[in-house]
Amino acid sequence: MARTLALNGSDWQFKAFEGEDWRWRDAHKPQTTDIRHWHTGSVPGSVHHDLWQVGAVPNPYFERNSLLLEWIPARTWLYKKTFRVGDELRGQRMRLCFMGVDYEAQFFLNGELLGTHVGMFTPAQFDVSDRLLYGQDNLIAVVIEPAPHEQPQVGRTSLVRTHKSRMTYWWDFCPRMIHVGIWDDVWLEATGDARIDSVFVRPQLNADFTHADVVISLELDALAARAARVETTLRYQGKVVASGHADLALAEGHTPFTQFLPIDQPRLWWPNGHGDQPLYEAEITLSEPDSAMLDQRTVRFGVRRVELVRNNTPDTSARPYTFQVNGVKLFAKGWNWVPIDALYGVPRPDKLEHLLTLAGRAHVNLLRVWGGGLIEKEAFYNRCDELGIMVWQEFIQSSSGIENTPSAAPEFIELMVQRGRANHPA
Repeated sequence: MARTLALNGSDWQFKAFEGEDWRWRDAHKPQTTDIRHWHTGSVPGSVHHDLWQVGAVPNPYFERNSLLLEWIPARTWLYKKTFRVGDELRGQRMRLCFMGVDYEAQFFLNGELLGTHVGMFTPAQFDVSDRLLYGQDNLIAVVIEPAPHEQPQVGRTSLVRTHKSRMTYWWDFCPRMIHVGIWDDVWLEATGDARIDSVFVRPQLNADFTHADVVISLELDALAARAARVETTLRYQGKVVASGHADLALAEGHTPFTQFLPIDQPRLWWPNGHGDQPLYEAEITLSEPDSAMLDQRTVRFGVRRVELVRNNTPDTSARPYTFQVNGVKLFAKGWNWVPIDALYGVPRPDKLEHLLTLAGRAHVNLLRVWGGGLIEKEAFYNRCDELGIMVWQEFIQSSSGIENTPSAAPEFIELMVQRGRANHPA
């Protein structure tokens, strides 16, 4: 059975370096003699916030103190943590997952390079099955490179070369505090020699909304060609409403698989103010042919059809900007949503709950997540599901004050294509 060891927490150590001074001092290795001037930090988090918490910098939210922190993104930052893995996991397939590091980093386990990663919105994942020490201390170290140069609000879109939140480079509502840090969750995942890499659930309603075919698209990953079984169960309020299984021949590496499960008389999800928000649950299990579990995932989803239709106007050239949900036209009411904090890596669940609850009470049924901000963490989208708030998620790019022509550089276009495929399922 799949198991997850959370590596988040306030027991990480961090320190600033100039250039590759960290390498000269072996600061990323267990046997380092570099033991001075380390601070205790938190993951997920932000370097600015960690420095503030240990008293190394003043309160960045007070008056013009943000000006005193502009040196931070110019440094190299090393975060490290010691952890143990029990002997009972020996023989499992172990994957170390960093869901978001802002922006470019090198990753080490017990002093050995695992790899590098560029981009804050795609995970860095490494198979560490043969590198872990079982029943002993392990050291993970993340070397975060200086933040890339990027355009502030008054800049030129054609010069943008990154897939990074631009807000903290200076915007009209945000001081210049260029964000760096391990901003999303970190965990160690134990599975069998085959696993579920990704799950995407898409309900498709028929014309009169009395039946839905739930499309479950999977990416499966195996160390070698092998037989396996996929079992899927759909539940509503704990009661099974559909189930199915399929026996597969997995190839070495990635194998895509799509399954269709029917739901008759589905309970429809409605936007805020138009009805309830019932949520179903899809549980997907990957197992041996003899039913020994290899991996498992659970996804919540609502059954609804959202369309954009032509506005009520005699102008036949009018664009389809009217929302129609489950066959009912509605007036979209909502706001632009930007990150709730300049130091967006720091979890603020109470603030998130407060703001989204206010949105629900204000009859908001649509939030536009601005492209200069974030692809938000899962907690945001899950709460919007519960509150009946649709999300218009913009691609992470934004306009600029001087000119708004995107770059035509081939390497930048290829970066956007790669990030689009990774972040936005087909």
